[in-house]
Amino acid sequence: MKVKIVLWAAFVAAGLAGCDSAPMPEVNDANCQFDKIMQIKDEATRREFGGLCSRRPVSIAPTEKPKNWLDLTDPGQKR
Repeated sequence: MKVKIVLWAAFVAAGLAGCDSAPMPEVNDANCQFDKIMQIKDEATRREFGGLCSRRPVSIAPTEKPKNWLDLTDPGQKR
């Protein structure tokens, strides 16, 4: 009988373990700033959110006059 109670208590504790985590904020430019990420109290949530922020696509604005890498090399330079 004690074994059943211990197993049941362990099952309930394992089921409730994830209930304490805070909701994760939306991944966007405003929330993915370092100071905003560090304000997340739960370490697991903070790590997951930081990982999502680091993997989001970054849009880089095109330059007006892009450089040609072949023009930047010195043709007289020997390798």
